[in-house]
Amino acid sequence: MKYTIKLILLLFIISVSFSNIYSQQASAYFPANTGYKWFYKNTPLDSLNNPVSSESTFQIDSFAANVTYNGLQSSLVLSKSGLSSINQNAPYTDSSYFNFQSSNAFYYLNPLSFITSIPLFDSVAFIAFLRSFEGWYSYYRFSQNVNTNYTLFSHDTTVTFDTVSFPLRITATGRRLNDQTISTVNGNYLSKKFITTFAISYGLLPPIIYIPIISIPDTVYIAQNVWVVKDVIPSVSVDLNSIGIDLAFTVPGRVRELTQGAVGISGESNIVPDKFSLSQNYPNPFNPATVINYELSKAEFISLKVFDILGNEVRSLVNEKQNAGRYSVEFNGADLPSGVYYYRLSSSDFNEVKMMTLIK
Repeated sequence: MKYTIKLILLLFIISVSFSNIYSQQASAYFPANTGYKWFYKNTPLDSLNNPVSSESTFQIDSFAANVTYNGLQSSLVLSKSGLSSINQNAPYTDSSYFNFQSSNAFYYLNPLSFITSIPLFDSVAFIAFLRSFEGWYSYYRFSQNVNTNYTLFSHDTTVTFDTVSFPLRITATGRRLNDQTISTVNGNYLSKKFITTFAISYGLLPPIIYIPIISIPDTVYIAQNVWVVKDVIPSVSVDLNSIGIDLAFTVPGRVRELTQGAVGISGESNIVPDKFSLSQNYPNPFNPATVINYELSKAEFISLKVFDILGNEVRSLVNEKQNAGRYSVEFNGADLPSGVYYYRLSSSDFNEVKMMTLIK
């Protein structure tokens, strides 16, 4: 008996150890399959960091492909932002690249994105300086000790303003904070929490002591298999009079959060069906998630939408041109009440509706 108890304890310790190792693997926090999409609502923050809901826009990100980018195997995410609604038909206009190594998630950084709204630092020389350290950085370190900083980069330069030269230091640091549960339209997620801070400091002479003049923190919440569920950049007021420059301004902030359940779309483009078809969701009834399968016999712009029993649209799952093939889409009704719902697949010459039941 005592050997049996020891064996059970040993197996328990091993299983917990492997669970902890897995939970710290950076790749475990990113969707496994291409086709996964994120639907975000971007809400600007005023100078007091109050949300300006009337000016909210929408953003769609798509896990497009696994590619090699600047020397590393990467997950390519395409983005379209500034949308007036989540259903707006618009092309993807931006791209991001992520690489995962052990417990670190690398991001291909373009530092120019930090200074688009900073009026002083727009000289050709300064922009060229920022371009010099564009590259891969281990942005999110999942095994990092909580509340300890790590440096992404730190570079010194000098800029000239009205014939006066100013020594500057440009830094980016990261910090992992305690895990936090974030409530979203897709339910609650226990998330890893990171703060990445981009800062510009002024060097006093002599000796050189650097004093921060601009510091922009970016707080990101990352959930397993979903990636970013929330991202907050506060508005930051900057006053350069302290270093002899008569200039004050505000760098605007924003909150980015899921506005619909993150949707995973997987396709088999090498299999070409002989007709369009829409399958019954499975499982049905469901709580809270179910999978909808459909087939396309040719490339078409298609829409897949969910409606309540009164005919009100509650979710747009797909609204884009897709190649011929078989597709699976996950629908999550965590934010919806129990009841009967309908889902409709439509294209230029195909339209079919099926019923499903959500039971909580």
